[in-house]
Amino acid sequence: MRIRVFGWVARRRVAVLAVALLVAVVFEALRQISGDDHFMRSLLTFVLPMMLLLAVGLAARSFRPAKLVARPGLPAFDASADPGTILASAAFTFLVVHQLGELMTDIVAYPAELWFLMIFGVLNICMLIPFWRAGLGRIGVRLRPDGIIDRQLCGSLFVPWEALALPHPAFAYKPQQVTLLLADPGLVRKRGLRAGSPASIPALGVNAELLARAIHEYAHRPELRPAIGSEAELARFMAIPQVNALVERVPAAS
Repeated sequence: MRIRVFGWVARRRVAVLAVALLVAVVFEALRQISGDDHFMRSLLTFVLPMMLLLAVGLAARSFRPAKLVARPGLPAFDASADPGTILASAAFTFLVVHQLGELMTDIVAYPAELWFLMIFGVLNICMLIPFWRAGLGRIGVRLRPDGIIDRQLCGSLFVPWEALALPHPAFAYKPQQVTLLLADPGLVRKRGLRAGSPASIPALGVNAELLARAIHEYAHRPELRPAIGSEAELARFMAIPQVNALVERVPAAS
């Protein structure tokens, strides 16, 4: 049941974050109007964020669907959106909205310090933007005709197919991590503040075994790489007996 719930969160990430923002604004407004500075404050800054963060932990342990998403327009095969990232963004939204509400109260009480308080407000919004960018964007691994790209919040890693070592280019090291074996690390390109080793990519929103199997397939068969991103090629890959067996034993996300 919870796998389906997390699958819904991944598919409806815009709605989830919009509802989180609306609920946070309404609760903060009620707090301001009612003058209840204890219960509503606890709800906004502890109860609701903690519930969402507990859900983040559950998502990290259980949401690893054995499927990829075809993106013909890119072209690429994507992992599903990660519900843990979306729920973490929702949790942080409650904290930031409450902080902004506090700043508005201070602005009314201390108008002489308007610009000073507004700076803190802008800083809070700037901290929220990366979380929403992660929740709404496509953070994670993408397979393209030219290679593998791992997109993180502050950077990315690009591994061309030619950089991988054969005959075993990748394996599922952990449930949420795939290790790459590199024949030519000099071909790997790193941008920004991408964390972690170039030989390690996270399996967020996808089963690590499936991701490793897909990397193995296209590392060994360069003639199939131009078709990456198409629905037909994804159907062909998913129909491989070993992949099909993996899909059958992994709980469905939807």
